Amino acid sequence: MEQEVEMQQSWRDDDRKCTFIILARDLLHASNTCDDSTQLDIPPPPSDKQVDGICVYPKLVAQTLNAMIGDINLFLSEDDEEVSEYLQDSNNKCQDGSESNTPAIVQQAELDLMIARPSHRNKGLGAELALIMMHYGASVLKIRRFFVKIKDTNTSSLRLFRDKLDFSQCAYAECFGEYELERKCKSASEMVKWIENKWTLCGVERSRLYDLHKCPLS
Repeated sequence: MEQEVEMQQSWRDDDRKCTFIILARDLLHASNTCDDSTQLDIPPPPSDKQVDGICVYPKLVAQTLNAMIGDINLFLSEDDEEVSEYLQDSNNKCQDGSESNTPAIVQQAELDLMIARPSHRNKGLGAELALIMMHYGASVLKIRRFFVKIKDTNTSSLRLFRDKLDFSQCAYAECFGEYELERKCKSASEMVKWIENKWTLCGVERSRLYDLHKCPLS
């Protein structure tokens, strides 16, 4: 238990790990045919309870537990190409004494998605979830490259990212039987535009591509 708590704390405090739990809408808001006892309402987040300076939401977790169907994460790291360009620009600046307009090193992110509950697979949720998370990463974290690592036996994930989301293969680790696919743009703003356009092409209502980071928990 001590190791589990330590691991959870390290993930909570690590700025390079963006972790989200996926809640199914149909389980959060039961249909009218269900009785009131089965309906789940998300309570407003309490602000009066803190642990080590961090707000905790015991009621939120308790009332959404049955609606959890998986998780989606971003693992941030430096883009090697951006580091190289940044260092080259810095060297040029040192040589001629001019001011550099090079922005801070742009980060890349590995996208990790799992829908654990079989009842919610093959319903188009994967594309919607990936695009929402990528939209957050590009618009808030200024990420211009997303990549995924997928086993060559995981045909459903390969279809999702390679065929539906137009990720391109950039590497293959034969010893692990694992593909690395990427989606890359010249800038984060260009990535945002690509995501919003892809959202429309995937046939999901544009209104559902909301700014996740601006939505209150209530």
